[in-house]
Amino acid sequence: MKKIAIVQSSLREKSNTDIVCRLFQEKAKNAWLEVSYIDLRDLDLEFCDGRDFWEYNQSLQDAYRQIEPVEIIVFGMPVYQYSMSGVLKNFIDICWDAMEWKYIWAIVNAGGPNCYMASRDLLDCLYYEYQTKSLAPTPYGWSMDFKDWELVSQKVLQKLDELIETIVRL
Repeated sequence: MKKIAIVQSSLREKSNTDIVCRLFQEKAKNAWLEVSYIDLRDLDLEFCDGRDFWEYNQSLQDAYRQIEPVEIIVFGMPVYQYSMSGVLKNFIDICWDAMEWKYIWAIVNAGGPNCYMASRDLLDCLYYEYQTKSLAPTPYGWSMDFKDWELVSQKVLQKLDELIETIVRL
């Protein structure tokens, strides 16, 4: 059974990124994939300052231990200034070596329809620094894809299904 970690990195209370990540989690479990869910809102996040990893708090060490044994990491990523959030970058800077040599994907959410390339920042930095492997598709949603805190876009739902199919075929 393939092991997946989903890292949801939006800090908003009512987060569209979390909505899509939770839906993806459900789809992954229905495809008989083993899934762990890391919601950065639930962590006691510290700033990365270059200290030894084991000097960071227990919350970050527990998240690291969830990522370490998986084969695949799916990042739920809100877009800020056409890039990943500082919170996600900080988390990666602390837990980076648990991500080395793994398959990675991004589930991207933004306020507008034209930020779909923002995931390249995330995927490129992980590829060049940690030898990760990224594959398509990258589900991308924006505010108009949601109604009453529910994902209503058939295109995004289809991309989530395609992502599951790609993972199962690995």
